[in-house]
Amino acid sequence: MSFTTALLKTVEFITPFTTLSSWSAKLTDKEMGKFTQFLIKNFIKSFNINMDEVANKDIQTYKTFNDFFIRQLSPDARPIAKDCQAVFPTDGTIGQAGKISQGRLIQAKGLDYSLKALVGGDVKDSQPFENGRYECTYLSPANYHRIHMPINGTLKKTIHVPGRLFPVGSKNISHMPDLYTVNERLVCIFETALGPMAVIMVGAALVGSIHTSWEGTIVRRKGLEIKTYDDQKIHYQIGDEIGYFKYGSTVICLWPDGTGELPPEIQSGKIVKLGQAMIV
Repeated sequence: MSFTTALLKTVEFITPFTTLSSWSAKLTDKEMGKFTQFLIKNFIKSFNINMDEVANKDIQTYKTFNDFFIRQLSPDARPIAKDCQAVFPTDGTIGQAGKISQGRLIQAKGLDYSLKALVGGDVKDSQPFENGRYECTYLSPANYHRIHMPINGTLKKTIHVPGRLFPVGSKNISHMPDLYTVNERLVCIFETALGPMAVIMVGAALVGSIHTSWEGTIVRRKGLEIKTYDDQKIHYQIGDEIGYFKYGSTVICLWPDGTGELPPEIQSGKIVKLGQAMIV
């Protein structure tokens, strides 16, 4: 086990998750000179990061660990599929994907969770996705952590749901009920050619922050925050960047019934890349 991996696991074991995430945010955004460079090099080796696809390959120019963690890719590293209606917004591993049935989504074998709770508790926000489809992608620390638009769309509304910061790895997904409706998340609803589409950014342990292209870093708060953007006409094309995570987490996409299906090969455990076909 590498130094960086051992350090993260040790701190995670002895520290409450919310406190841990706060410490993580401060530590990974701090300029620590040679120690920062050591952590980055160790991280690259530990997680087998493919530096050939990274836009800025000069390690010395990354002043903080997070500068590297949210690294950008070369423009041609993730081609956007043309033979589909929408693409995956991130790199990662499929947790679950399929039909939303009776207002429930599958979290793992034997566990499901509420669509209404996921989007913040208002039936007006959940109703358009009843009997629709969903796709949940887990981003490990090794993945590229920027989030992109799966389809051309205009931002209509965001719902910031405060919550806990439990880990979202396979162990917790399989054993902790309602994980995605307990953790902090930002629900982003776009108007698209398929109707409304939700891109939900779910926080987790060690996630320093959720950052969006239109609001910047989301401030953690106690109460629900709802914002509408009808007057601002914030529009993104397929493949445009819309945000990023600092450290690993999960992105869930929702879309209405009758507007498109997942490719048949998409199933739990499959590794996917940004730009691959998600809705055909």
